Amino acid sequence: MKIDITKNLFSYRKLPKNIDKLNISNFFHELKKYIPSSHIRVVKDVYLINQNLISFKTCKIFSNYTHYPNNKKLDVAKLAIKNIINSRFEDKQTHEEGIWIFDDKANIYYHWLLDSLQRYILIPKEFKNFPILIPASYNFPWVIEHLNFLGLKYILLESNKKNKIKKILIPSYSAPSGNFNKTVLHQLQKLFLDKNSEINFDNKKERIWIDRVDTRREITNRHEIEKVLKKFDFYIINPTNLKIEDMIKLINNAKVIAGPHGSGLANALFAQKNTTLIDIREKDDNFRNALFSMASDLGLNYYCLNETILDQKTEKVYLNPKVFEKFLLEILKK
Repeated sequence: MKIDITKNLFSYRKLPKNIDKLNISNFFHELKKYIPSSHIRVVKDVYLINQNLISFKTCKIFSNYTHYPNNKKLDVAKLAIKNIINSRFEDKQTHEEGIWIFDDKANIYYHWLLDSLQRYILIPKEFKNFPILIPASYNFPWVIEHLNFLGLKYILLESNKKNKIKKILIPSYSAPSGNFNKTVLHQLQKLFLDKNSEINFDNKKERIWIDRVDTRREITNRHEIEKVLKKFDFYIINPTNLKIEDMIKLINNAKVIAGPHGSGLANALFAQKNTTLIDIREKDDNFRNALFSMASDLGLNYYCLNETILDQKTEKVYLNPKVFEKFLLEILKK
């Protein structure tokens, strides 16, 4: 059974606050985007084996719901066959009901927060008590922390085990990754902020820099950049060292949020309207516009600096401190 949830729509984005003739080409193609309708499928007697959902009755592999769209269906089918062969049929476990919201990008914080959890938002109220099914390969600390924080039910599954789900809800994407259904995005934001509203928090900082440490696009000359950040009273945080409730409070109380482009800035989801979001991007980057899209839909003041230089061997970036300082001076008027 298929249940339609949202209708087709167009998303209209506002240009970055510092748009000029040098960077307008990076965004012009993103100002109007088609967002397709979304739905959920309610399916009976589906087997969940590692990353695959399989109906043996209909010989169907639900690849559109388990793997990122750029995966070849043949590769997903081969993986499903491999999982079936490696699974322990004699150790089959049956579950009455469950919800599936993962794909093979959920090992990245951004995609978990802004793709997977938006799929949960699509679930109708009468099914919200169904547990979220978590295969072992998606059992990441941030997944469990978020679900516990939100008070959502879930079941942790073992590897290579045939899990029969008598009734499973499989939502589609609320929008193509990097784009958003504005209503669904605001519902996700509200879900987090409502849970965090009663927590006292005294560590308020007006300007937050979200660092990237030991990850792709880490800034190699961090010490030089930190000196610039101190001049502008930025409070530097490493997201991996913060509990979700502390992250939400820091972001929600900030007036300026900045950092290298990446998953850390996905936490701008928790920012208040009219907060300034500064996205430090690679030179000539005209396709990583997910943060720009999110900022527009949330009513944030988006600024970008296309200045970092990527080292292809180390996958780290260099940011010119003089250019960075001049950029902050122009934006923050200090």
